[in-house]
Amino acid sequence: MTYLPFDVLMEIFPLLDSSDLPAMALTNRSFSDYALSAIYEHISSQNMQAACVSITSNPSLAQRVKSLEVNRHDHGRHIDSILPAFRDALRVTLNLRALKWDIDGRHSWVFKSALGAFKLRYFSCSAFTDQDLLDFLHDQTELGEIVLTHSYLFPENGPPPWRFSSLNKFTGSMSWIDVIVPHHPVSHIAISYISRGGPLASLGLTTAPIVDLRIPIHALEKRQPGELKRLFSSLEHLVLITRYAWETPTLSIPVSHLLRDVLGALSTVTDFELIGYDLSTHHEEGEQNASNLFKIATEKAPVIRRFLVEYVTRVGRHMMPTSIVVCWTKEIGGWKEVKFESSVLG
Repeated sequence: MTYLPFDVLMEIFPLLDSSDLPAMALTNRSFSDYALSAIYEHISSQNMQAACVSITSNPSLAQRVKSLEVNRHDHGRHIDSILPAFRDALRVTLNLRALKWDIDGRHSWVFKSALGAFKLRYFSCSAFTDQDLLDFLHDQTELGEIVLTHSYLFPENGPPPWRFSSLNKFTGSMSWIDVIVPHHPVSHIAISYISRGGPLASLGLTTAPIVDLRIPIHALEKRQPGELKRLFSSLEHLVLITRYAWETPTLSIPVSHLLRDVLGALSTVTDFELIGYDLSTHHEEGEQNASNLFKIATEKAPVIRRFLVEYVTRVGRHMMPTSIVVCWTKEIGGWKEVKFESSVLG
C-alpha cells in the first residue's frame, strides 16, 4: 500500500469540507488530532450549544478552542436557557483568543467565571455596560482589538487604569474612546456614536499615530483645519458615515464642501470612503450625483488614490432604498470609475 507523506496530507486537509472532519477524526490517531483541532478551534454561534457541552466535559477538547461566537439570531428566545452552558465552557477554554458576544441585554455575568482563565486577543461585545463587563475588560490585558456596542457608563470615581499594551484597534462610542484610547497604541479607530460638536481631544492622546479612522460625518463639521491636522497627522484611510439606523443627521453646509475642507486639511489620506450618502436628502446644486461629489471633494486632495461613495437612491413603485457604490481609483492614465449595486437596504 502506498502512503502519502504527512506534509502532503497537511496540504490536503485544509481543503476538506467541514462535514468530512468527523469521519476523518475516526480514521486514526494522527488524523483524529488534526480533525478535532479543526472542528473545535472555532466554535460558531450555530454550533455553540452542543460544543459547549462537549468541551465542558472534555478538557482535551476545551484546550483546542481558540474562538467562540454567540448571537441571538441563532438561538432566538432560548438564549437565556443556554447561557449557563456558555458560562461553564468559558471556565475551561484556557487557550481562547477570540470572543464575539453578539447579544444585547444584561448578560455580562457569564464572563465572571472566566476571570483569569484566558487572555483574549479579540473581544466584541453587545451586552449592556455594567460592572461585570468592566471587570472582564480589566482582566483582559492582552487584547489587540476591542468592539463594544453600548456606551460607557461612568462610575462615580471614574474607571481604574486600563492596561492594554497591545491594543491596536478599537470600535465603540466616544464615551468608551475617552476612557480607553488615551495612552494606548491604538492606530485603527471606529467611532460608532459621537454627539454633534463633541470633543475629539482623546484621539490625540494615543501612543501610536492614527492611520485608520471611521467616524460619523457630523463629528467633523465646523472643525478647524489645524485641529484636524494635529489629531490626524498620519491618517491614511478615512471613512465617513452619513447614515444611522435611526436617523440621517443634517449638515449646515453641502457634503461636498465639507469633504473638500476635510480632505484638504488631511493631506496624508490616500484612501477615502463616504458611506450611506442619501441623494434624496441633498438638493444643493452639484450634489445630485456621485461624480460631481467626487470632483468637488477632491479639489484640494491631490494625494487621494481611492475615493469610494456608497449612496442611497430610491427605486421602484414603493421607493425602496437601494445602495449604490461608486469607486474611483487613480491609475497611471488617470481616474478609473467602477459602479455597482451593493444591496437593498431595509
